[in-house]
Amino acid sequence: MNVKKQVIIKIGACLVIALLIIALNCIGFAIRLNAMLDLRPTCIAARDIPPRSLITEKDILEIKVPGAYLLEHTCSDKKEIIGKYTDIQGMIPAGSCFFEEMLYDEQELPDYPSAQLRPGQAAYTLETDLAHMGGTILPGQRLDLYVVLDRKNDTPVSGCLLENVRLLAVKDHKGLDLTDENSTGIPYLAVLAVSQKDVELLSLAEKAGEIRMFSTDNTYSTAKEAQLVVSEDMLELLKSGASDHI
Repeated sequence: MNVKKQVIIKIGACLVIALLIIALNCIGFAIRLNAMLDLRPTCIAARDIPPRSLITEKDILEIKVPGAYLLEHTCSDKKEIIGKYTDIQGMIPAGSCFFEEMLYDEQELPDYPSAQLRPGQAAYTLETDLAHMGGTILPGQRLDLYVVLDRKNDTPVSGCLLENVRLLAVKDHKGLDLTDENSTGIPYLAVLAVSQKDVELLSLAEKAGEIRMFSTDNTYSTAKEAQLVVSEDMLELLKSGASDHI
């Protein structure tokens, strides 16, 4: 091997060694930098997510960010995010992290009862009557609503107003769902799904007498909704009884 080839081989070897040293330095610098930054995997919004929206896989991007940027109560695992709903009062902007206070299970949404209404229905709230309900009412049950009228110098009368009324939620006296950790756990209000056209009748019945709820043999039927069954005689009594309270 002549001198020229030996020089070329030595120069090539030097270049390779130099490149390896540079590469190792770069790798070492990157490792050191990552250690200093404390990069951690987290999730951010892939797009603007409107209020009260169900979060799906396509709404999330997984990235790494410095640990110092991750605030307390940040949700970094997508399993904690997918299937949750956004806050009813705020949008999650694209690129934003997800925080616990932004996310709700469907049942925890402040307007969850109203979200369960069918077309043409309204949410009507009554004080619970546990004495007549046997002590137990649960969301999803179907109830019959009766009105009891105490008439002066006459026998009280009662009659059915609505059948198969769907119970949307049960709340305490503070308006908190009984499943809320801050709830007293004592039922006070029942939120019912009724036809919008029957709201006036229920208001009339509350003014004229007392509305009571009774569970039916169709307690967990999913096919039936509230049906008006009040008789003409009872309707007249309600009108006259309500007028006495005006």
